[in-house]
Amino acid sequence: MAVSPMRKIQILAHKGAKDEMVSTLREGGALHITEPSIEFEQGPDEEARRESERDLQARLGKLEHLRNFLKPYIPKEKKTLDTMFNPRVVVEPAELAAILEGFDLDGWYEQIIELEGAMRGAEAEIGRKQSLAAELTHWAGIEAGVEKLTDTRLVSIALVTVESSSVADLTSELALATTESDLVEVSKAGSSTYLAVFSLKSAESSVAPILKRHNARRANLAGATGTPEVAAAALLEEAEGLRARIKELKEQATELAREHRTVLIVLDEGAETLAKKIAEERFGATRETFLVEGWVRGRDEEAVRASIAEIAPEVEVSSRDPEKGENVPVDLHNPSAINPFEFVTTLYGRPAYSERDPTPLLAPFFIVFFGLCVSDGGYGITLAAVSFFLMTKMQPGGGRQLMKLLTMGGISTAVVGAVTGGWFGIDPSIMPGWLRSVIVMNPLQEPMKMLNVVFILGIIQIVTGLLIKMVANIREGRWLDGILDQLLWVFFLAFLVPLGYSFILGGSVPAGVTAIAGKGSMVTAAIVVLTGARKNPNPVMKILGGVLKLYDVVGYFGDVLSYARLLALGLATGAIGMAINGVAQMAGDIPIVGPIAVVLVLIGGHLFNLAVNCLGAFVHSARLQYLEFFSKFFTGGGSAFQPFRVEKRYSVTRR
Repeated sequence: MAVSPMRKIQILAHKGAKDEMVSTLREGGALHITEPSIEFEQGPDEEARRESERDLQARLGKLEHLRNFLKPYIPKEKKTLDTMFNPRVVVEPAELAAILEGFDLDGWYEQIIELEGAMRGAEAEIGRKQSLAAELTHWAGIEAGVEKLTDTRLVSIALVTVESSSVADLTSELALATTESDLVEVSKAGSSTYLAVFSLKSAESSVAPILKRHNARRANLAGATGTPEVAAAALLEEAEGLRARIKELKEQATELAREHRTVLIVLDEGAETLAKKIAEERFGATRETFLVEGWVRGRDEEAVRASIAEIAPEVEVSSRDPEKGENVPVDLHNPSAINPFEFVTTLYGRPAYSERDPTPLLAPFFIVFFGLCVSDGGYGITLAAVSFFLMTKMQPGGGRQLMKLLTMGGISTAVVGAVTGGWFGIDPSIMPGWLRSVIVMNPLQEPMKMLNVVFILGIIQIVTGLLIKMVANIREGRWLDGILDQLLWVFFLAFLVPLGYSFILGGSVPAGVTAIAGKGSMVTAAIVVLTGARKNPNPVMKILGGVLKLYDVVGYFGDVLSYARLLALGLATGAIGMAINGVAQMAGDIPIVGPIAVVLVLIGGHLFNLAVNCLGAFVHSARLQYLEFFSKFFTGGGSAFQPFRVEKRYSVTRR
């Protein structure tokens, strides 16, 4: 079974060993901590611990702020493949201790906040000055200083902007409303006209409603001095000065960003400390002792016990097998050739602890289906080579596993492409003889043969799923369910295959085989009707339910048809490849640039075809596993095994 056997473990120790115990368990990375099964009253130091957590979270918030602020200012360095795929900072233990001891977070934070505030303030002021300078250009006809354009004791002065179409009406309405006002047009721009309106204050009550009715917008020139031309030039000069100031501030930020790795290291260590504190929340505690409870993989139990014994020999450790009904976390453990396919399984879900891991069962189907979907030897070799190269540059983890999966997918694609004559969309008839000699069938010329192949593969996978469920039922003591709900259907489908091949696909089947298949299908169908609803106590519903159960054959028929997508995707890859070659051939007739165009079309077109069809191959191969295969036996719903371990995001401490 590829689901790792688990053991429930309890560790009881004196509080004096807590810090060392937490560090040891964290570094060991083998214990999935759970809430204790024994209830404990809140310890006297609980509030102090929570206060410590809040302080750590506040510290991490400041460190995240530093990281985000400094990130754009990190000096650009030439990246190698190693740094691209392994970007984490490597730090020696002695350097780590020195950094943690000497890092002044509050000092850094205050400096960054001051820099950030100064930058934002300068940028806002630049925007204000530019906006005011732009406004002043519309009042360039005024010869007086704009600071002097204010109301006097008797006269009100308003600089307003109105729609040019409203100027005539505005002028006439002001003239009718009062003789104690005057209007001067200063400039026009687009559909707007800029006016200076003078009126005695005694007439302001008549003038204001008219301006409002014509949507007159008052200009705000506060902060400008001198004539509009002089004031605008001064404001733009001041904006340039502020830009220079921002440049200086950014240089200061760039200088600070040289220590960005230090911030990342401290941030990781702070996150580790907080993770330990949060883990302690799950510990049970009395005044003198604490209890750690959780799950450990059976293969790791002895190592965990040994590491704990080194801390304090008086620690009490007990363990047991899972009990029925317990929520046991699931860890998948497969050979190196199979574990990349765990990526496919976990995209759908994890098996329950009591269930078989489907990863080894889906692996051969998935990889063959992937190859059939792409079905081009040239693409397969390219994919395998690139994926293998990237895999060697990556650190262990999900990305490396995906590259390993794609490497195997590329090899499968190369094999399928060789036996079907697919090589970068080239016509097989013009290939070298040694390549033509390995061709078994050409899907573009013999699509029905390939369709039969994919249907056979689909039937094999569906039957495999039914047999897996049958074995699971028998192991759990449900013999009758295994025989009538799975094995019976395996025989039923086996009888239907030659009938479907003969009557639906028009294939040639010996008359004797057809006769046996016909009689066998009728017998098995009758048994399905009689037993399909056997658990229903109502005799009438037993028969009706059995008839309805027989309708499941339509579902199986639809499942088999789903595998036709393997042929469709394979044909699409070859057809698009041939089209790309045709376009490249036409591009070669272009004068002068023809050879260059051919190279660009071939490289760009085939890379695009490879990328799109690899994506389609992955998605559709996974879909067949989830909908047509897993549906026959997979329950799922298991929770992931998440050991308490070091999980640094930005740095690695060299050991």
